[in-house]
Amino acid sequence: MQKSYRESGVGMFDAAPGTYVVSAYFDDNQVDLVYCNVLGWQVGKDRRLTPMCLDHLAVQDDPWFVTHPDGRVESNDGRSWPNTDAWVEEQRRARRAAA
Repeated sequence: MQKSYRESGVGMFDAAPGTYVVSAYFDDNQVDLVYCNVLGWQVGKDRRLTPMCLDHLAVQDDPWFVTHPDGRVESNDGRSWPNTDAWVEEQRRARRAAA
């Protein structure tokens, strides 16, 4: 078994069914959304929540984004959007501005 040096949390609780970490990949005008199931939430010593999912690389991007069962999208830096379409549009604008 491989030893993990990642700091452990102080608690954990289940995620609501239908909660996903989501990433957007852009190619010209096309967008590809990749979803990863969130199984639970780890509570860190600093009281921050980190999604626990099968693909541990899904939350290594900063910021990472989570879609909730009600359609909201939230970022780990505190931003939120009412739905995935609004989030994708803002991501698209940010990429255009950076280009």
